[in-house]
Amino acid sequence: MEGFVVPGIGVDVVDVARMRFALERTPRIRQRLFTEAEIAYCEKFRFADRHFAGRWAAKEAVTKALGCGLIQWNGVEVIRRPRRAPSVRIFGKIKEFADRVGVREEDLYLSITHSELSAVAVCVVRREQIAG
Repeated sequence: MEGFVVPGIGVDVVDVARMRFALERTPRIRQRLFTEAEIAYCEKFRFADRHFAGRWAAKEAVTKALGCGLIQWNGVEVIRRPRRAPSVRIFGKIKEFADRVGVREEDLYLSITHSELSAVAVCVVRREQIAG
């Protein structure tokens, strides 16, 4: 990884209608793309597809910020706590990559927003110095 520089910021946009279509066409896609906790969170809302789209955008934004791309479909879990900004947990290959470049879960800051049409997520790696 010599010479590699962590991009430090990632953004992604997901079309809600495409997410809805994928969820309806392939119901098992939930288990492939999302953790059980994410599924439970999203499905408690009337417009669950918007929340699934937001979580998918967040996963993409996190891997873009790290600079590894989406090397594992559910290697990123969006954590939501009452009255707090969303945070992330990373697993498997994505965690291994983050460890190699010196980024911890606590260094990943996430923002998610959605409308009936699209979901957007931004992730910033925030720390004093990014190992590279």
